Amino acid sequence: MEENRYWYQKQLRMLQTVLREPDIVDYDAKAVVAYMKRTYTNCIIVNAGGVVDFFDNDEPMGRKNRFMTKENMLGDLVRECHGNGIRVMVRVDFRGVEKARYEQRPDWFAQEADGSPKTGWGVADLRKPCYNAVYANGHAVNFIRKLMEKYEIDGVWENCVGFGDGPCYCQRCRTLYRKASGEEIPEGIAYEAKEFEKYRNWKAQCADAHLARMRETVKSFGEDKAYCAEIFGMFHASNALRTGIDLYSAGRHFDFLVSPAFLDGSANPGQKWDNLIYAASSMRFLKAIDDTRQCVLLCGNNGTKWRYVKAPCVETKIWMWQAAGVGAGFWNCMFNGQHPGGTFDRRNEGIETEVYRYLRDNEAWLDGQRPKAEAGIFYSRYSRDALGNDSESADGYGVFIKGVERVLVERHIPYNFIPDLDFSTKRLQGIRVLIVPNAAYLNDEHVEVIREYVRNGGGLVASYETSLYDEKGKKRPDFGLGDVFGVSDTGIRKDTSADCYQRIARMHPILADMGAEQTSLLMNEGMTLLCRPLGDRQEQVVCTYVPKIFNQPPEFAWIGEMGTQYPTIMTNQYGKGRVVYFANQTDKLCHTNGHEDFTDTFYNAVCWAKKGDFSLKVNAPFGVHVTLTEKNTDPGRQVISFVNTTGSGNRPFGMLCPVYGIEAWVTLPVKGKLYVEILKEEGSVTAQEVWEGDRRVVRIGIEKLEEFSAVAICTG
Repeated sequence: MEENRYWYQKQLRMLQTVLREPDIVDYDAKAVVAYMKRTYTNCIIVNAGGVVDFFDNDEPMGRKNRFMTKENMLGDLVRECHGNGIRVMVRVDFRGVEKARYEQRPDWFAQEADGSPKTGWGVADLRKPCYNAVYANGHAVNFIRKLMEKYEIDGVWENCVGFGDGPCYCQRCRTLYRKASGEEIPEGIAYEAKEFEKYRNWKAQCADAHLARMRETVKSFGEDKAYCAEIFGMFHASNALRTGIDLYSAGRHFDFLVSPAFLDGSANPGQKWDNLIYAASSMRFLKAIDDTRQCVLLCGNNGTKWRYVKAPCVETKIWMWQAAGVGAGFWNCMFNGQHPGGTFDRRNEGIETEVYRYLRDNEAWLDGQRPKAEAGIFYSRYSRDALGNDSESADGYGVFIKGVERVLVERHIPYNFIPDLDFSTKRLQGIRVLIVPNAAYLNDEHVEVIREYVRNGGGLVASYETSLYDEKGKKRPDFGLGDVFGVSDTGIRKDTSADCYQRIARMHPILADMGAEQTSLLMNEGMTLLCRPLGDRQEQVVCTYVPKIFNQPPEFAWIGEMGTQYPTIMTNQYGKGRVVYFANQTDKLCHTNGHEDFTDTFYNAVCWAKKGDFSLKVNAPFGVHVTLTEKNTDPGRQVISFVNTTGSGNRPFGMLCPVYGIEAWVTLPVKGKLYVEILKEEGSVTAQEVWEGDRRVVRIGIEKLEEFSAVAICTG
């Protein structure tokens, strides 16, 4: 089987050097290859051209590197790499041209409504193309063909493929849109407005056609040539809306899946340092799209915002180990100089070495690993497009997912994403509890799949406005899943962002181990949807909405009656399944607030809805992130990974605090011989088969965890 796979279908340990124009001077291919060999890198991505050409390109719209004399950078690099068993992909970038090139053929580029060129990209002030005009299609096709005819390259990386942001009013787009829709492109209103919906859908089709055209061009040189492009992650809602391209596009067109995820805030522009679980989270999502392809984390030894200095080294290692734990490959992206050992700041030179060596040494075990999941987070693209925003303060969707992930990661619950891509009851097989965080926009088919899943015994945890709208944004008369939740919407929303509480209506397992017997109130925050129980005897109201109690002046900080009829936490038995519905934003608040009234109730809700223990049990602090993966073609081949994120009190961490005495129990099939292999250890790691009643488990003991440890488990 191995010999029948192309190189890009095997493990990828990559280096990208995003060269500046003068980096071509005295380019030392031997030194670049020597660095890759030291770091166990098996593929390089290097500039070829588009914005600036790094080879002798005589195309009329080419842009020769001003520092280039007689260099043959690509030829030298291909020869050195192939001589050492390293693959070469070239970076092409058709995001735009400078004024002089634009004026040769202005009709090849995107236009504003008044006919002026669309411009951007900082100091270069480039004139942008669109998905339909000649520059990004006819010229781009000829460019790639010339490259692949001239050099024995192994593939093409199309950088900045989302160049078509917002509306384009060039004559070609006007004509094509008029022909497709019978309408003119809207003008003078925000691109996010409803009036642009039809155009946005059409634009997404144009973007898809561009990707297909580029892939076809690359593949015309052989199926062993790889095509891939830059598409941002699941939380980049604004980017997806404006460009018409998202990770669903990657699943249709790319030979391997990659998502940029940099520590310095690529998924959260409002923060200097992103959430430490995002690297793994982005890789989980890629594997949920297609776990048969290689999934690669694009990160870096330097950052995206501060490209001339190192990224925080301790957290960069954590970032990589987290992704390795969910079965990812890597792409170290370095933004200046010929290689990480030949740049201005070399403090992170070779930082990827230990992780790359772990991947290489254990490739037989790690190949095809995907997260083992008993909990699934439903991902609604409709809800993302309608409610998502790259800024957390304005986001009404992604922050709910981040809160769910925090709880699942800290409590060591095996989970994965369930995208609304080929969503069906078959897709939910093996998922014991489905979590639906504020998926307000659901089509009727998705509603029915969820209803059938619960009716047949699946657990469900949902929140806030889930199922109140269809996929077009039309409000339903009531919840599409109201019978499953056991509630009806009143249409009233209350701002509970401050001075608000929930009153405990009854003791319930959702309130277990959080001191509920010592209080009548829990915290509330965010927004709360007022709803009424349907009156079925299967329903139970656990907590109810309390009207705001202003905290000043203290003498008036009280209300006469705290009890209301509106549940904030509701449970229901629907068919064979258990349901928990949060009428407030508990899942979001697990991320934005973090109070244990939110994290504890959400964790308990997941456990109660699931009915029974999870197959993984861990005795470790929240700061130890544990992932259990399984091989996509053989679930009996599993890997359990431990990443330590226990550090100093402030971000980014300057050091990690070792954790001692970790234990984990993995449930095994009752039959089959057990084989265990320690893949990486920092203190003594033991593995022992034990029986707990009729339950067969392997007990993993870790004496000391500094950064990362991993154990392979095979039954069969």
